[in-house]
Amino acid sequence: MMWEKIKRLEERLYELRREIEEVEKELEGLPSGHLEVKVINGNIYYYLRYWEDGKLKSKYVGKFASDIKEKLTRSEQLRRRLTQLKEEEKKLSNIINKVEKIITDY
Repeated sequence: MMWEKIKRLEERLYELRREIEEVEKELEGLPSGHLEVKVINGNIYYYLRYWEDGKLKSKYVGKFASDIKEKLTRSEQLRRRLTQLKEEEKKLSNIINKVEKIITDY
């Protein structure tokens, strides 16, 4: 019974690590930063603002930014999910390490 629970913990840890890898891979293809709107002579212009090499950069994305808005929203969702996954991974990893220590010290 105890070994079954330990096995389930290890399986969940493996699943978490696999999902973390998938989320990180998807994030690589998405922009980071935020959208800045500038109104110049009554016209609206969108800029992507992001940090690179310790400097705040700005990239013009055009007058229409619905595509980049969707990507930034998806990126934010994935970053939140990644944080949750890493927290759960850390907790599970600590539990498994403690169990291993108890077993080896016994």
